[in-house]
Amino acid sequence: MKGCDLRPRTLTPRLSLGPLGVSTGTTRWDFPEQIADDGQILRGLRRAIELGASFVDTSDAHGEGHAERLAGKVLREYRHYGVHAISKVGRLRGSAPHPYAGPRIRHQLEQTLENLYRDDLAVYVLDSYDFGPGDMYLGPVVAQMHAMRDLEQIRAIGLRGPTSADSAQQIRRFLWLVEEIQPDVVWAQANGLLPAAVLEEGESLSEFTTRKGLGLVVASPLGHGMLVGQRNRRVLEALCGQGVCTEAAAAVVEGGLRELAGRFGSGHGSLAPLVLQSSLQQWPHALVAVGVAEEHLIEQCFDALPGSLTQDDVDQIDAVFARMRLSLQMLAGRPVMHERVGGLG
Repeated sequence: MKGCDLRPRTLTPRLSLGPLGVSTGTTRWDFPEQIADDGQILRGLRRAIELGASFVDTSDAHGEGHAERLAGKVLREYRHYGVHAISKVGRLRGSAPHPYAGPRIRHQLEQTLENLYRDDLAVYVLDSYDFGPGDMYLGPVVAQMHAMRDLEQIRAIGLRGPTSADSAQQIRRFLWLVEEIQPDVVWAQANGLLPAAVLEEGESLSEFTTRKGLGLVVASPLGHGMLVGQRNRRVLEALCGQGVCTEAAAAVVEGGLRELAGRFGSGHGSLAPLVLQSSLQQWPHALVAVGVAEEHLIEQCFDALPGSLTQDDVDQIDAVFARMRLSLQMLAGRPVMHERVGGLG
């Protein structure tokens, strides 16, 4: 990869990976009535691995295992590239009474490993904070996760981290679960439109994971395509509610992306390297997973990253993102969030 420092970063004391990976976590899986373009996903995964992706980030809930099977097809084809796999569990119930019930975690891991043609996972992420009434499944889940790590079926236990859209109660729940589960890694979505949560006493997620000695995986740095000019109805509705998608899209493109393009001399179609480089520098110890998309966008992300941004550049980008978030909050009619400087992390 060209143009920036992409030396391996420490995920756990025994596992370091290149900081850039690819994720199947696009919003295409949230619309069952739409048919995912398998060919496009396969081409994007292949191109990302050819250009140096160190890991593939997926989930059993993406298409009820379909995304894992697509990723597995590519991982088998490129088995000599040494690409690692991350997957998640906790949202797909199947025939069990609860996604975390009984031996479900162990059984689902076996299915995930089969789907991905892997003997182990780099990280297995607990993707939901719901462990049943009275947390009845929490203890057994923790025991199963630690046993699977001891057996080296997984290298690290992961836990989903909160975003700025989560309530104070959800943030407290995350902090409590960290103590109960003792994960090795936190996996979180974070980008200019939806930053990671600020935790207790103003501590950022980056500071928290560093202090606790936890690895960190950051997903969706391009905001599911929104930060490179694509219109994503689900993302807009999640941020602003229904009925204002047109205005919200204009607030992102006209109120932010155009300014970035003018300031840094990039067209909308070449903003991906700029946004991604900002994320890599804002999260200096994290792995970053960019969503699989069209091949040309993958090539921009992996093969055309610009040189290191100055701190002034990063601050300017962050300031534009902050104004975009303010516009979206006002459209949504929500109270304006008071963010700490450097809201991405």
